[in-house]
Amino acid sequence: MPSIAEPSRPTLLLVDDCVAERELYEHALGTEFNILTASRGSDGVNLAIRERPDLVLLDVNMPGIDGWAACRYIKSHPDTADIPVVLLTGAGDVDLTQHAVAVGASALLTKPCPADKLRNTIREALDPGSAA
Repeated sequence: MPSIAEPSRPTLLLVDDCVAERELYEHALGTEFNILTASRGSDGVNLAIRERPDLVLLDVNMPGIDGWAACRYIKSHPDTADIPVVLLTGAGDVDLTQHAVAVGASALLTKPCPADKLRNTIREALDPGSAA
């Protein structure tokens, strides 16, 4: 049963085809953020347009529309272009960071990502001027 959203907390859209990873990140982030989830890139894009979350947390490797294409679409759509996107990937290639910037992502994190690092990256993406 979905939890009731608290208006004072930012809403994150978590898009990952792996149920275990969605549940892990939802558990780790659910005390600080309202969480929406999707299991496919296309569903994530549609949910982002409909719900306008404060941030999209997006797995790169998904069947169908992958995270690269979903991020590109979210950042190019007029209703969602201003929503920060943080990409998650199992690969640790430097070229992927450059690719993430090219598709409009705020950050790229390697899985498994420690919860503190994930939270800090999300906070920075939500409020880029707050970094010390």
